[in-house]
Amino acid sequence: METRRFTGKEGELVSAEAALRLTRPYEARQKEILERGDNYVKAEFFGIHTFNELISMHGDKCAGFRVYYGIRDEEEDNSGHIHIISKEIIRKPTSRLIIVPVDEDGNDLTTSVQLVGLKDMPAMKEAMLGGPLCPSQC
Repeated sequence: METRRFTGKEGELVSAEAALRLTRPYEARQKEILERGDNYVKAEFFGIHTFNELISMHGDKCAGFRVYYGIRDEEEDNSGHIHIISKEIIRKPTSRLIIVPVDEDGNDLTTSVQLVGLKDMPAMKEAMLGGPLCPSQC
């Protein structure tokens, strides 16, 4: 089996109408998502300067990005603050994106995962997450 090489031209540009055809069915599930006790996330914003910083760590080795889907417990309001009731933090499962730079061979350009377990080794900032959530913050 031949190994796939990435060129940096993966993905496709589509019309806003085509993108809406994909997002509308998900948005229609907002009530279902809220009823099961999860936070509804329509989108997440990531700044160009943060992307540039991530790219600059790897120079020409970065052929693109892999976007992982994740979830973590958090509670946010319109200002992005955590709700505190009776001195306990109330958290709900919240969808999050994790953006990782990838080389042309399809390898994640992260090294600290391989180093887990080495005490006193500082964690490197090799992935991007935690952008403001829409609709409440953007």
